[in-house]
Amino acid sequence: MDIKLLRSFVQLIDAGHYGRASSKLFVTQSTLSKQIQALETMVGGPLFERGRHGAKLTPLGKLLQQEARVLLRLSDDLDVKMHRANAGLTGNLDIGFGISTLVTAPRLIAGFRMMTPDSRITLNDLPSREQHQRLLGGRLDVGFCRAPEEVGELSFMPVLEERLALVLSSDTEIPPRSRLSTLNSLGFVALSPSRGPGLDAQISRWCTSARFRPRIIQHADDVLTIHAVVAAGLGAAFLPWHGVEALGNRTHQQPLSGPASKWPVGICWRSADINPLLLRFVDYVSTHR
Repeated sequence: MDIKLLRSFVQLIDAGHYGRASSKLFVTQSTLSKQIQALETMVGGPLFERGRHGAKLTPLGKLLQQEARVLLRLSDDLDVKMHRANAGLTGNLDIGFGISTLVTAPRLIAGFRMMTPDSRITLNDLPSREQHQRLLGGRLDVGFCRAPEEVGELSFMPVLEERLALVLSSDTEIPPRSRLSTLNSLGFVALSPSRGPGLDAQISRWCTSARFRPRIIQHADDVLTIHAVVAAGLGAAFLPWHGVEALGNRTHQQPLSGPASKWPVGICWRSADINPLLLRFVDYVSTHR
């Protein structure tokens, strides 16, 4: 049913007179009469009894009035929702994050939610490579991750600089860089290359620059497991500095130096994505990072 005709119908009821109603609707009385006639044709009968005292509802008109007011409220609510969605104030965002942004991502998301309380945000703990894959496949809206290799399809904005850290149990002494080889007697715990190819490559680059080859005694599928194994004194590890800092004081760690120890972590999204809520989130992060 035509919403415009229903608005004219309800306005005529509220005004009680064709002249007053047409004035409020900014149409001529003739136009309003034609609109009511069109609505009567749709519902199959007269809606008003026309007389000297204005427009009086028929039984059919009374029935339509109840339904029309409900439909108009729903239409108004939908208009407001669509306007807010187009302004980036409501909608859905699927966001990925990793260990390096365990503190930064929730802080930024919490601030954004205060600005957009009607938005619905889903968080996914995912490695950078998987975030990139999901972004490209349309299964993720934005990710806190390493810079992508897919230049063009994905956009990237740095948020923080991450770096490698040597992590040991709290009762194990951290040796100087020149004596790293002494840790091979203890052995290293590493992330499975398939789970964290970016971190694995970063560690390899740093070890090559330091002329050090760690003796890997165990692989794990996530950083939390590696951290727990190291905290128990069962090995050493190279892990992201910001990530380990966020896990508390069960271990002690020392950031590593050199160009090969550093990499940017930021937000990543599809370059062609025009979701207003996403674009508002990107703008928020750019001013609050």
